[in-house]
Amino acid sequence: MAFKHPLILILLIFLVGCAQVGTITGGPKDENPPRIKKSSIQNGTTNFHDQKIEITFDEFIQLNKPTENIFLVPQDAKVESQLSKKTLRLSFSNELQKNTTYTLYLNAAVKDVSEGNDSLMQITFSTGSQLDSLRLQAIVVDAFSNQVKSKIVVGLFDSINAEKPKYFSQSDNAGVAKLTSLKQGNYYCKAFLDKNNDLIIQKDEIQDHIFQPIQLDTRFIDTLKLRISTPKVFDKIKNVQIVPPGLIAAHVPASRTIESIKINGIESKNYFYPKKDSLVISIGKLTENTLQLVLDVDTFQLNYTKRDMVKPFKAKYIESDNGNTSDVKLRFNDFVKSMDEKRIAVLNQKDSSEVAFEVFPPNNVQILLKIKDEKAKQLYVVLKDSAVLFESEKYNSPEKILVNLREERELGSINVKFSKSLNFGVLQILQKGNVIKEETLDYNTKAMLFSSLLPGEYSFRFIADTNQDGEWTPIDVASQTKAEEVIYFSTPIKVRANWEVETTLEFR
Repeated sequence: MAFKHPLILILLIFLVGCAQVGTITGGPKDENPPRIKKSSIQNGTTNFHDQKIEITFDEFIQLNKPTENIFLVPQDAKVESQLSKKTLRLSFSNELQKNTTYTLYLNAAVKDVSEGNDSLMQITFSTGSQLDSLRLQAIVVDAFSNQVKSKIVVGLFDSINAEKPKYFSQSDNAGVAKLTSLKQGNYYCKAFLDKNNDLIIQKDEIQDHIFQPIQLDTRFIDTLKLRISTPKVFDKIKNVQIVPPGLIAAHVPASRTIESIKINGIESKNYFYPKKDSLVISIGKLTENTLQLVLDVDTFQLNYTKRDMVKPFKAKYIESDNGNTSDVKLRFNDFVKSMDEKRIAVLNQKDSSEVAFEVFPPNNVQILLKIKDEKAKQLYVVLKDSAVLFESEKYNSPEKILVNLREERELGSINVKFSKSLNFGVLQILQKGNVIKEETLDYNTKAMLFSSLLPGEYSFRFIADTNQDGEWTPIDVASQTKAEEVIYFSTPIKVRANWEVETTLEFR
């Protein structure tokens, strides 16, 4: 088909071009939250006696959880909201107290309709002739790690037993909470992670209390330090998991003693505590896909898959931490029931010649070999087929484990001195966040030697063990006892082979 008139051809090309599908763009994205255009009350208003507030914004808005995110401090009245296009009408459920300074918060409660941008808005006003102007600042940290914590409620309470705070704020990303427009008086300060947003401290919520009243007046300039922790009596069993093929591991509060352990209704006697707060249990001969673990009255359902059941039994070489350079510790992923010494061999890496050794009886998941040749350091431990029988009634597969024993001259030590006499405490030496060794000290301890350390960088952590139980203790609200203090000495100390390093820990 040919077009005789060139104008028709040009018109068709134009129409086809206009019919192409495309996206209509509306310009740059709106990243600005709604702004107040007009309000019946201004920030800093005094002699306020109305029961309603009307705020008009510069664009259409929507409300985000207004019952949670719109509130008055002090909370002498609930704030009820009503939205009409760009205007938000707020009313108070009760009559406000006389001569009181209030702050109205809109905490991400107002969003624009198109992009959902929001912001924190606040209006401070007084029902009296002047505004309260006192301020309080607090920094919130984790009591054990000393890391700053955000989104923690910091409140001032009228009494130690008051249910809700009179004033409150929330810590920011730097752990800082700022309370403003406060009235002079005595208050109790508490910090807590408000899981259900009811401003009431639950017994099992992470928290800290200053159990003595704070006298807040124009002379008060301190920044309070609040160290939050889970109360001692509510530290629960957690992190229960299968370590295939033959173990269950769990975190158990060090203060708790487990009286009964049952797996699928069968009493288990094969368990141990590798650490004060860690429990390891043998699964045994059970082959069900679902395991029900009962620790006293706590019940846990675990999925024990076929893949878990057929995982290989592996031996892991554990380097000695007691300075004994002839010990070879092998740790398995199941409890060791028995072993055949004749099916275990130790070979020299250089020429595969046999090295004499002694085998000690198995200890839970571990066996110990003591090398009799002091010169033999580079070794292979050979576990032949069926050398080890586990509680699951299964045997190991053949395995060859590389072992490099350290000589004393390959290790170093740190001689630690203290800047002043200390009360009871636990001093831990750390490497990459892991506890390598720990020692208990008291006021008679002037120095402490950590020996048989591998070359590398180390740091120290001191737990002020005020109750002398050998471990860190969190807050105990009933006895009004704060969490034990933990001090970190983060400056790395470098250990070299065959060398003793001396350092002094400065305690203020």
